[in-house]
Amino acid sequence: MELKLPELGEGVHEGELIKWKVAVGDVVKDDQVLCEIMTDKATMELPSPFSGKVMTLNAKEGEVVKVGQVMLVFEGAGAAKASGTSAPAHSTHAPSAPAPLAAVAAATPQSTSSASEVTIGGSVLAAPSTRRFARESGVVLSQVSASGPNGRVMREDVERFLSGAGAGAVAAGAPTLARGLPSLGNVEERIPFRGLRKKISEKMRQSKDKAAHFTYVEEADATALVQLRNEAKEVAAKAGVKVTYLPFVMKAMVAALKQYPTLNSSLDEERGELVIKKYFNIGLSVQTEDGLTAPVVKNVESKSVIQLAREIQELVDRARAKKLTMDDLTGSTITLTNAGSIGGLFATPVINYPEVAIVGLNKIFRKPVVKTLNGVEQIVIRDWTYFSISLDHRVIDGAIGAEFMKTMIRYIENPSLLVLEG
Repeated sequence: MELKLPELGEGVHEGELIKWKVAVGDVVKDDQVLCEIMTDKATMELPSPFSGKVMTLNAKEGEVVKVGQVMLVFEGAGAAKASGTSAPAHSTHAPSAPAPLAAVAAATPQSTSSASEVTIGGSVLAAPSTRRFARESGVVLSQVSASGPNGRVMREDVERFLSGAGAGAVAAGAPTLARGLPSLGNVEERIPFRGLRKKISEKMRQSKDKAAHFTYVEEADATALVQLRNEAKEVAAKAGVKVTYLPFVMKAMVAALKQYPTLNSSLDEERGELVIKKYFNIGLSVQTEDGLTAPVVKNVESKSVIQLAREIQELVDRARAKKLTMDDLTGSTITLTNAGSIGGLFATPVINYPEVAIVGLNKIFRKPVVKTLNGVEQIVIRDWTYFSISLDHRVIDGAIGAEFMKTMIRYIENPSLLVLEG
């Protein structure tokens, strides 16, 4: 019997196979995790709707699999359930409750190939995603050596061809290494470019292709913010919450966004409309061992600093434990990225498309500055920082971006204004 990739969520038509949790010959129990699938929204585990033996695995790790494509062939009990029962697709980013998805496995008579598995063009067998990758890379599939079943060209075959590793099989008289030169295998390491790293690459490329980036940088006296945060740490510690600078910056962002609402928007190019959001959901860039992800703190305007600190702490913990849900990762209206814990004066962050702005918080450090006190210029030691903001110039003019930043910094330098203005 064949197990096909089930529906993964609204608007999701494919997913990347990150890792198989079973192997050919394994005896699988009902609801046992079969594999990890990554979509544009989240990574999830696919549970087994059958009990039986795995006969073949029909997709490779790193391959993009379409909904309805055969994932594996099995033998044993479970056909009735597989053909008519929904099984929950468990998000690896879900702490307890299942992700809002339904995984329906379709059981059909066993076969060696299907229309959803390969397409035929001349004498070349290849999946649609492989054909698309080859076409975009300028590769003629008939020139690529196939390693898949029944002579099927796999994505990995195209990648080997592009790297030159497969060129010798198709190009007679190809140049070889000169005698005495070391093999490249001794001085290079090849790591599969897949999973979260690949998704980050696609999102960054999309952002650069679509948005017209420009970055504005401004400095800020963070002395009052540092003092307020130190006071808040003592209060929050009693509630078991760790307070960073992020909640204060988020509140300052919201206060400024209310005055410059076009920065809290997205451009609907298909309908030719600028969509201004009247709610404030701030994506937070979080570095994990797999790469950068951006969980969302929602309705920032209605939450206190302590509430925000607790939610940020929980989101960061879940991100690094790979337990974020799809809901955690969607719905942001603007993004905040924080490189301050690492260092550097400022950066030029890439917009989290289709948003039109991303704010960068950088390190806070002590420095001597000139201040006018009682009409006299004096050199004093202050806590100082720089803020970066990258904007989509198609939507935001430079003057508007600069005014927004100056307004936000006014709240950073005078955080008591956040309390006075609610």
